[in-house]
Amino acid sequence: MVKTYILNTDALDNRELFEKKLDTVDKERRKKILRLPKNTPQKQSLGAGLLIKTFVGDITSYGIGGKPQALETQFNISHSGRYVVLSVSNEPVGVDIELLQRGRRKIASKFFTLEENIQIDQSYDPDRTFTRLWTLKEAFLKCIGTGIGRNLRKTSINLNGGDIRVEQNINNYPYYFKEYNIEGYQLSVCSEDNEFEEKLIDVTERILGANTL
Repeated sequence: MVKTYILNTDALDNRELFEKKLDTVDKERRKKILRLPKNTPQKQSLGAGLLIKTFVGDITSYGIGGKPQALETQFNISHSGRYVVLSVSNEPVGVDIELLQRGRRKIASKFFTLEENIQIDQSYDPDRTFTRLWTLKEAFLKCIGTGIGRNLRKTSINLNGGDIRVEQNINNYPYYFKEYNIEGYQLSVCSEDNEFEEKLIDVTERILGANTL
């Protein structure tokens, strides 16, 4: 079963709460956070650290593309705007969340395949379709452990017919996708596991003492 947790970091604007939670993460995470610009980047990194600490445990190594790994749990993390998300599974998993923005579809020709560009051009909402394709593709590439890098054109996401399919020649494994609705954002998860939790699990209150999803 693939479970995806979501944390709203708005409460970390309170510096007292921020400092309190900062003291609970490991030394390396604290160093990373404090090297970042204040406000959103620090909140996102702290939120990521809190999610990993709560639902994964210790990071034991880093795989291809710098993907963090733990002994017993497959996981992946992403952040955008106020949200940080963590997907966990017994099988490889990737997750991506992106803030919906107008005008981004203009860069589609640079990063997407011809088939994906056709889907965008034929869409009633090209910007949303661009963001859907981007998050699905990034979730897949994070799932296989390569990251987006130079692999964007080596894979193609097909949304036609209602089912999400990935066309790729990297390996022969089957991959499955799940999308979740968040106002103003696009969230996609990819895994070799074909069972996904139906709803996002909001852990903001559990971790920060506030529920603001």
